Amino acid sequence: MGDITVYSTQGCPFCSRAKSFLRDNGISFEEIEVQPGSREWRKMQEKTGSGSLPQILVKGKPLGGYSDLVSLAATGELNERLGLEKKEAISPLYDVIILGAGPAGLCAAVYAARKLLKTLIISKDIGGQVAWTYDIENYLGFSQIDTADLIKKFDEHVEKYGVEKIIGTEVSALEMSGKIKRVTTGMGKTYFGKTVIIATGKRPRPINVPGEKALIGRGVSYCSTCDAPLFAEADVAVIGGGNSALEAVIDLVKVAGKVYLVSLTPLTGDLVLQDKVKSYPNVEILTEYDTTRVIGSSVVEGIEIKSLKTDEARSLNVEGIIIEIGLLPNSNQVIDVLETNRQGEIVVDNRCRTGMAGVFACGDVTDVPFKQVIVAAGEGAKAALAAYDYLINQR
Repeated sequence: MGDITVYSTQGCPFCSRAKSFLRDNGISFEEIEVQPGSREWRKMQEKTGSGSLPQILVKGKPLGGYSDLVSLAATGELNERLGLEKKEAISPLYDVIILGAGPAGLCAAVYAARKLLKTLIISKDIGGQVAWTYDIENYLGFSQIDTADLIKKFDEHVEKYGVEKIIGTEVSALEMSGKIKRVTTGMGKTYFGKTVIIATGKRPRPINVPGEKALIGRGVSYCSTCDAPLFAEADVAVIGGGNSALEAVIDLVKVAGKVYLVSLTPLTGDLVLQDKVKSYPNVEILTEYDTTRVIGSSVVEGIEIKSLKTDEARSLNVEGIIIEIGLLPNSNQVIDVLETNRQGEIVVDNRCRTGMAGVFACGDVTDVPFKQVIVAAGEGAKAALAAYDYLINQR
């Protein structure tokens, strides 16, 4: 018999995860398949004191199940039990791993660090959705501030506490059901945490018409702040009728030739923004028009729209399209694991708890109303404090 024995049964997901974990980390083991109630299963019960599967033994001594295996590996204790004291732990064990580095995630990091929690941020970028806007006029303490400056201040505040960050990668796998959470990035590195805070925000909603996907970055954009300068003196269409679409028009009129505002419905944005947009001589507003196709082979050459009132089809010769029809929550990794609402937002209570022990969520990815920077930051603080309370009650 080898150093590690795994009692498992077919169809058991945690048995499969335990075996995969051992293989991925180059740890050999002996597997004994059992059926509940069988002779081998009763032997397992006698050795381990448990009838749940999997059961793992190290040098004949019970270790526990999959969660216990990951926990011991993360702290380095598994190596010690195997007589590999000189080998480092597979990964540091963090008190909290924060997914996302927008206002919610960064604020959560500050509060976690101030509670002396070992904290890791994993995010594809810094700033999140805030980076998509030009300036902010309603963040307490700043009557007006450039978003790049605000993000820089957020990041500098986090840096003050020495929080570890991994920026430029997304999460490819997430296991949260055990005591120790396992986060794997797109770069193939795995990290372990006692708690996870999901602060992944939202992403632009596509219009899902022919030509759109193929021409992303070639005239199709979802961020006027980012890409408006690219359309200097060009004719551009903005798709949408809410505040974000109206703000995109305001961004574009400064640089573009003509701007078409195409909306499926009557305009729904704030009246003050509607009035401002209507005052521009180089803006044409087309309400109750459906966008049916993006025209172009290698770059955008136009769009086709259709009137909902008359069925009249029309082509607009534009070189750029800014799509502003709302956002989708970045909850794909947890949609089948955590409770979500019809919009895909993670359902949380007033302490940012998700219903799964040790897993919290905050910011725009949740069902908390009023998607604002200051609200997201406040929710991030709550999530970190709730994670701290969870941790101290586990000891």
